[in-house]
Amino acid sequence: MSVVPEINVIKKDWRKVDLKVALCYPNVYRAGMSGLTVKLLYALINAREDIACERFFIPTGRESLRSLESNQPLRKFDVVAFTLQYEEDYPNVIRMLIESGIPPRRNDRREDDPLIIAGGPCATGNPEPLADYIDLFVIGEAEPVIYSILDEIKSFGCCRSRVEELADIRGVYLPDVSERAERVWIRNLDEALHPLAQQIPLVDDDSPYMPIFGKTFTLEVVRGCDRGCRFCLIGHTCRPKRDRSLEKLKSIIDEGLEYTPVNKVTLIGASLFAYKHLEDLCEYIVSRGLELSVSSLSPESITDRLAELIRLGGQRTVSIAPDAANAEMWRVIGKGMSEESILHAAETLLEHGIKQLKMYFLVGLPGETMEDIISIARLSRRIADLGYGLRSIHLSINPLIPKPHTPFERLGLSPISHLRECLRIIRRELRGDGRFTISMLDPRHAQIQALLSLGDRRVGSAIELAAKYGGGLGAWRRAIRECKIDLEEYIEGRRDGPLPWNKIKISP
Repeated sequence: MSVVPEINVIKKDWRKVDLKVALCYPNVYRAGMSGLTVKLLYALINAREDIACERFFIPTGRESLRSLESNQPLRKFDVVAFTLQYEEDYPNVIRMLIESGIPPRRNDRREDDPLIIAGGPCATGNPEPLADYIDLFVIGEAEPVIYSILDEIKSFGCCRSRVEELADIRGVYLPDVSERAERVWIRNLDEALHPLAQQIPLVDDDSPYMPIFGKTFTLEVVRGCDRGCRFCLIGHTCRPKRDRSLEKLKSIIDEGLEYTPVNKVTLIGASLFAYKHLEDLCEYIVSRGLELSVSSLSPESITDRLAELIRLGGQRTVSIAPDAANAEMWRVIGKGMSEESILHAAETLLEHGIKQLKMYFLVGLPGETMEDIISIARLSRRIADLGYGLRSIHLSINPLIPKPHTPFERLGLSPISHLRECLRIIRRELRGDGRFTISMLDPRHAQIQALLSLGDRRVGSAIELAAKYGGGLGAWRRAIRECKIDLEEYIEGRRDGPLPWNKIKISP
């Protein structure tokens, strides 16, 4: 019995395939099925008639940890493939293995245990924290390499003892074997597979299994970003920016909606705002009578025409990411932006009936002063004064977490006391102003993220213990203490010396 009734589920006869792959998203269904990654990998692997791919998620309710397609346990698969989108999901990787009866450490696994592979932005950025637990990492994008990996595994009959034969495949990192791994990426998005028959849950809108964007056809417009913001992992590990042609996107929409009967299209891409045909694409979607959802936009991309199309498409909230609020901080983070462009964008949205705005800001930037923090509140109030109403602006305040392969990779995370003071100042400056809601990532979680982003192989033991202890902040404190990990050593920054991710070559 399926936990989540869906359309476009792919169920194959195991007797007619040569390889069985478990595609694991180490979080709940709602999170995993809100993006395109799981849908893309599911379509890509299942396009092979000789391979069956089934999905696993962390249980949302009391369901068991089994595949959605055939209710099989993880240990029955030949390959267990994790997509690593967020560092704090790492304990869930260990948890899924342990609960399935698979030894979490690769050196403890038996010959007949599944091969454990992992990919995604976190794996590409720094595979070392999980290197004692994953047999093989995919460095870069899946399309150029996944079939070669699966063919090799199939050729040696899934024997774990022969996994070293995969070391010569470009885009593969084998812990303890690979001296260096080079990122692979697809050159032409028009030639890349895009999932057309996407999985849509047949549940009520308020169901915990409903994806964040609802029942929608997810359309990848661009991949990568050339903006080069100095803090952004994707901006430095997913270059260059690649676009799909407008005609290709129209074709994907037309064909996709025949297989995926929904009335909404969600546009995604790290640099969607830079797509030169964005307005024409939105107009095509709206002209078909479809609802429209766009991911975060840059202020300069918000024109009268685009704002009107977003309104016609039914989107009521638009997100922008100034990240800072004055010229000096924009210079520090390498983000070309101005106060005037942000104000103009906010005003344009308001004039076209879009009355809800979400803005992302970073705190803990290099050289930051309390005046820089006050400027966040000051800019936010100037925007609200354009005519925004009660609870119409959501400020998402996030600590700067240094990421591998970025110009900030040797920086440290700001102390918790500073991050909390930043939030206190913003709240103080906007106290009593009902137009704002303010949220912030708990600085203690930021410390864990920084540890996992910047950590080496020694961090793995703490991940394993955190998984066994339940994965919360208390579990992390206990795990770090018992593993005798000096948290400050990892999160205060490295001025010199080798970095854990030096074996990973990112540049194309």
